Formats: sequence, C-alpha cells, structure tokens
Amino acid sequence: MDIYHSLDLAVPQLLFTVLYQAGPTVSEEAVTRTVTALHLDIRHQAQTVGEELHRWLERQYTQRAGETISHLQHLSALSAQADLEQVQQAVLRDYRQLGKDISTESVWGMQGAAEEAFREEVPSHPDLVRRFADGREYQASLGFKPAQGFMHETWLLFRSSVHYDIMEHIVRDRMGIYQGSHGAHIQNVTRTMFRTYNLIHQLGEPLTAGMARDSQMQEVTFAFNKGPIQYSPFRQEVTSLMEDVAGKTSLVHASFWQRKLGLGTGKEFVLRLRLPAGEAPLLEVISVIAGAGRVGKETVVKRGKLLLGKRVL
Repeated sequence: MDIYHSLDLAVPQLLFTVLYQAGPTVSEEAVTRTVTALHLDIRHQAQTVGEELHRWLERQYTQRAGETISHLQHLSALSAQADLEQVQQAVLRDYRQLGKDISTESVWGMQGAAEEAFREEVPSHPDLVRRFADGREYQASLGFKPAQGFMHETWLLFRSSVHYDIMEHIVRDRMGIYQGSHGAHIQNVTRTMFRTYNLIHQLGEPLTAGMARDSQMQEVTFAFNKGPIQYSPFRQEVTSLMEDVAGKTSLVHASFWQRKLGLGTGKEFVLRLRLPAGEAPLLEVISVIAGAGRVGKETVVKRGKLLLGKRVL
C-alpha cells in the first residue's frame, strides 16, 4: 500500500487471536464443530470481499481509462492515425499496474487461519508439571478458569491493519453476531479475549500450514515480557536463539510475535513452536532455549509462561 511505501515500511504480517473458553458442560466435539463452521464462513466471506474489491477496481480502471482517452482527444493530444482501442488498453494496463502497487488489493486477503486446543491433561515429567501449572495460573490471571471448560485459540493471519475494519464488517454486518455459525459458536463460550501480534521472525513451515493427516505434533507457546533490556537487542537475541533451537532440535515451526501497541492484554511477546508430540522433544527444546543465553534462560524459560496445545484446524 502507498502509506507503507511512502514511509519505507514493510507491510506488517498480523496475527489476530481469539482466546476463549467453553462452558464447563460443553464437549470438545461441540466446540470443534461450531468453530469449524465459523472458520469456513470467515474464509468464504474474506474471499468474497476480495472478489468484490477486484471487480470494483476493474470498473474504476476501465472508466478512468475511457475518460483519459476522451481528455486526450479533447486536447488534440492524439494523432488522427492513433488506434484508440490500443491506446485505451495501454492506459488500462498502466492503471492496473498502479492499482497493484498502491491499492488495498495488494495486501488484501487472509494469509491463513487455524485453531489450537489447549492441553487439559497434566504432563508426567516434574519440570513440565510445574511449568504447566504456571501456564494455567497465567490463564487464570487473564480471567479464565482453567480445568473448568475447554480452552481454544483461533488464529487469523493477515497483512496490514486494513483488515480490522473489513473483518469487523464481515462478522458484525455480513455474518451477524448472534446468528449463523458465529451465533452458534458464542453460545458455547463463557469468556473471550482478543489480541493482535506483529510477526518479528519465523522459521520452518508457516504457522497456519496445513495439517498432515499422519503427523503427531504439539503446539508450544511461551508468553513473556522483555524486562529492562531495550527492544531492538531483545528482539535480536530471541531471533538468534530461535536459529539455535532450529539447528539443534526437530523443530517444525517457530515464530516470534510482539503484541501490537495498545491491542490486547497479557504478556507482550509470544514464541510459538511446533514440534513432534511427546515430552522428550519438549524437554529438549526447553533445554536448548535455556542454554542459548541469558534471554533464553531467564526471560523465556524461567519467567515465561508455558502453554501446551495441539492443532485441531
């Protein structure tokens, strides 16, 4: 988009998350069923909006190209031998290229979507038991009631903040808050929290990569604050430890996110990891992070809050 280019900024990749808890009597199957329908509706609406935007832009390009030819004729700027159809097509191509460079269409579209169900069963390893309990305390500090209803997190991945307005329009006006898949879903939910993060660094497969049918993976999240260190060196240190972990473990995905300014509550930074299921791979990753330097040992492993889950969508 032109505003990003004019400021020499990269278009940010944003992760919208919806952290929610189902009622204590609602089954995991019911939650997954209603949220699956909601995901499908959101994807369909996002695709429809993109198609509507494309058609609208095409009408604008065609209309402006015709008006430009008329202005050139009025100014006698075209020779009598000029092929008006060819000239109009050339102008139309230029308008399309300009639109591709600076219009909202250049960034519009859902990059991916997924759903994580947080783990309910307590690990067996003593160190993981303690970390699991700390993670539940963190969830409780956000207003949830761990072990009193299944907890999920919805991930919606986009580029640029223009999607805030459009997604609000889709959910409120096109889908309806209290009807359809959204209405059915919220009947199962007792508490919801919305947060947005900027992507800082990513390794391996994308966060919302498709789920392999035969893969057994776990989602591991560390939520933490940076402490007294300044932002730039802190981000660099976490990025470096990610590279270290990727080179020493069977990590499938790693992404480092910073909460968008003023949007959401809880810890400011999140490190999301995807690795093979089981406690051994998890303990190995924790050990490597702790050995990657002070930030890894103190900020991420010691003071960070560990959340365990699995992809369900």
